[in-house]
Amino acid sequence: AAERGARGAATAGAGRRRRGRARGLVDMAVRFLREYVRASDLAVAAAVLFACSAARSRLATKPGAPMLWPVFGILPALFAHFDDLYDWGSATLARAGGTFPYRGMWGGGSKGVITSVPANVEHVLKTNFANYPTGPYYRERFAELLGDGIFNADGDAWRAQRRAASAEMHSARFIEFSAATIAGLVRGKLVPLLEALAERGAAVDLQDVLLRFTFDNICAAAFGVDAGCLAEGLPDVPFARAFERATELSLARFVTPPFVWKAKRLLGVGSERALVEATRAVRGFAERTVAE
Repeated sequence: AAERGARGAATAGAGRRRRGRARGLVDMAVRFLREYVRASDLAVAAAVLFACSAARSRLATKPGAPMLWPVFGILPALFAHFDDLYDWGSATLARAGGTFPYRGMWGGGSKGVITSVPANVEHVLKTNFANYPTGPYYRERFAELLGDGIFNADGDAWRAQRRAASAEMHSARFIEFSAATIAGLVRGKLVPLLEALAERGAAVDLQDVLLRFTFDNICAAAFGVDAGCLAEGLPDVPFARAFERATELSLARFVTPPFVWKAKRLLGVGSERALVEATRAVRGFAERTVAE
């Protein structure tokens, strides 16, 4: 027992000496930085490191693909083409041969591959669909808007919802109803609206018109109601506006560091508060419609 006690004391003493040496080295390093290193030196070193990393990334980038910057990833390219994002994305895919990798800001966890090659799309969505789940990264960012619905579920939950939806959506009655709904919207609302605009020579945002057509179609098919998005004068529809706003705010989480948007969600401020309000309006519309 005395021998074991002596060994324990010796071990404890050695541990204290090691910790003391470590603290001494840390103190020495801190004193060195304070005395010999200025903030400007650190800034220059960071700039040189950033430039070297950017040059290395540029050389490693696939021809035609967007550059993945140090720290910021693909974000500079997205913001530079924010006004023509879809045209730029299509052109970039064409230059890169149909596929290129992307990465978001460091610490955000966003990375993957964008592809338009039919064989790749079939591989992901059909042939090996089980190997490409939605995953916690996407589910967390769409949780407020999509909840545990079919578009945000994985595994058994997704399969159960898909079986229920597939049985209904592939029925002859639903197919006939959907076809009649779309035909009615096109002939009764979309075409007359475009003809009226053409007669007046008025300019119109075609993307907004087609988005309104989509909302009217979804509401008619899912709820059996006319949302009125394509009414004369293109009125403001609270449900459509709230849904579009909730979608934009959910997507903003993909380009925002998690510690930022999660802190805002915890405090209930800024974009996270607006997201909660928008999703509350969407759910309120759905619940009122179903109740009626």
